[in-house]
Amino acid sequence: MRRAIIAISFGTTHDDAAQGCILPVEEALRRAFPDWEVHRAWTARFICRKLRERGVSVENETEALARLRAEGVGRIVLASTHIIRGREYGMIQEAAGDLPVSAPLLDDADDLRWMAELLGGIAREEGRTLLVMGHGTDHAANETYARLRAALPECVRLACVEGAYSLDGAMASLEAIPGKRLALMPLMLVAGDHARNDLAGDGEDSWKCRLQARGFDVSVRMQGLGALAAVQRRFAEKVRAVIQ
Repeated sequence: MRRAIIAISFGTTHDDAAQGCILPVEEALRRAFPDWEVHRAWTARFICRKLRERGVSVENETEALARLRAEGVGRIVLASTHIIRGREYGMIQEAAGDLPVSAPLLDDADDLRWMAELLGGIAREEGRTLLVMGHGTDHAANETYARLRAALPECVRLACVEGAYSLDGAMASLEAIPGKRLALMPLMLVAGDHARNDLAGDGEDSWKCRLQARGFDVSVRMQGLGALAAVQRRFAEKVRAVIQ
């Protein structure tokens, strides 16, 4: 009987980000589950559309699931590589029906403690306070970022592109950091458009430029979470939990 895992990401239009941050997670699933096929799907319809316009074939979660069912695959698991239980995760659940769906990266209290420790270690590697950029949302799942902020060590700060936890809201506490030394990093699976433009772009509205204009000494760690071996293992553990 064929068994398949659909590794479902938000997606990216940057091929190097896909190769550096999405593919390693998929490969980690292949290593963890050698008897299972691993297939790719992306939830962002506009990204799938842009890639198809370039001649690149990418399925969304509904299309990948329909294809595998038509091929007669006997057992299917949907593996989310999303960060929180937001709208995109809800799309996966809706498509899955009664099929198992693995939990997102930040889901329960243990996930938050684990991420806090991981980011604390990165801050120590950088030798300065780490400011991570979450995506943020007006979905109820945005409270996950509040819970993560409460779990973070003093050397790590979190703000979001969208939703309640903006850079402006965090600025007063950032100003109090000794030496105003910051390392910026995306709290996202890939270092894609948000990381390259909103976080570290050269436009005056990017976080890097705004902080530099206020006298901060800023470095950038242009690395999506999917590039980290610890994150790859964590996603595999979440898939194992639903397979078992």
